[in-house]
Amino acid sequence: MMNRRMAVSALTMGLMLSSAATTPAGQGQNGQKDPASLQLPITGTVAGGGTFAGTLSLQKFVVRDGQVAAVGIVRGTVTNAAGVPVGAALVGPLTLPVQVGPGPTIATTTAAPVAAQATCPVLHLDIGAVNLNVLGLVVVTQPIGLDISGDSAGVLGNLVCTVLDTLNSVVDLVGLLNQILGLLTGLLGGLIPG
Repeated sequence: MMNRRMAVSALTMGLMLSSAATTPAGQGQNGQKDPASLQLPITGTVAGGGTFAGTLSLQKFVVRDGQVAAVGIVRGTVTNAAGVPVGAALVGPLTLPVQVGPGPTIATTTAAPVAAQATCPVLHLDIGAVNLNVLGLVVVTQPIGLDISGDSAGVLGNLVCTVLDTLNSVVDLVGLLNQILGLLTGLLGGLIPG
C-alpha cells in the first residue's frame, strides 16, 4: 500500500498558505458551509477496478474503544478502470483509526546561520485506511501519514512536544490533538496542499 506523507512545520506554514490552490476553508463543494476542518488528500481503489480521489475533512479526534480515532467526512470522485468518472461522493461522518508516535527526523537547510531553536521530535499520525460504500461500489482508501514538527518555543511546537510526552494517556492525547487540529485549521485556513 502506498502511504501518502506530508510534513507540516510551524516554520513553513506561511509558504504552505501561499501554495494552497484548493477550495477556501470553511467552504465545501457546491459552495456549502463546512464546519472548521482540516482538508487532507485521500485516495483509494475500487473493488473490480477503478480509483477514488478526494479529501478527508478532518473535524476532530475522539477516543473509541480506548484508542485514538479521527472523525471526518470524505468527499471525492470515483473513476472506473478505464479512467471515466463514475460520479462524486460524500460519505460521513466516518471514524478512522489513528496511530500516534514519534516520526522521522526532518532535515532542514538554511541559507544563513540562525539562532538555535529548541525543537522536539517529529509527531507522526497515521490515519488508517477505511472501506467505504461509494455509489454502491466498495472503495478501500489508503492510509494518510501526517508529520508535524516545530519549535517548542511556539504554541504549535510546544503542543507537539507535549503530545509526544503524553502518548500513554489516550484521553489527554485526544485533547492535545484537538488543540493542534484547531491551530492548524486556523493557521492554514483548513487547507493542506496535496
